[in-house]
Amino acid sequence: MTGGSTTGSEPAAARTGSPAGVGSGTASGAGPPRWVPVSGLVLALAGLAVSAYLTVAHYTATVTLACPNTGTINCERVTTSAESAILGVPVAVLGLVFFAGMVVLNTPAGWRSPRRWIRLVRALGALAGIGFVLYLVYTELFTLDAICLWCTGVHVLTFGLFVVTALGAAGWSGPEDG
Repeated sequence: MTGGSTTGSEPAAARTGSPAGVGSGTASGAGPPRWVPVSGLVLALAGLAVSAYLTVAHYTATVTLACPNTGTINCERVTTSAESAILGVPVAVLGLVFFAGMVVLNTPAGWRSPRRWIRLVRALGALAGIGFVLYLVYTELFTLDAICLWCTGVHVLTFGLFVVTALGAAGWSGPEDG
């Protein structure tokens, strides 16, 4: 081979610069595995939907949380507690903003983007999300002595989004542009 050109007969590892079996899993060799953008987008959309439900429930008395309000499982105690708002902003609204941003960052175009800052914001967003979830779970278990099933759903979706983002970042073999 001369002139540094690559041909279709070379192994994928030689064309992408990654070891065989590692890398993007995409036809072009750039970006994360194909399942990552789809999984990330589905998790972010589901989180957006649950956060929207919790936000509507927070601001209107006409929406009743479909969750028991007695004993340890008590959405009402969690969502109406003093801890359900930070600096006057309901936690449900913070979740809505978080998931709206993550929907944009987890679109296929967002994952294909060669811009390093997009990958960085997506990773930092997922990390901040999981950090906030840890705080919320601690608050539910040790301050409120109550668990909200809807909130737990958001926590699980955030954790899944964190895992998908981390695995997608680990599998990234795209160009760097700073």
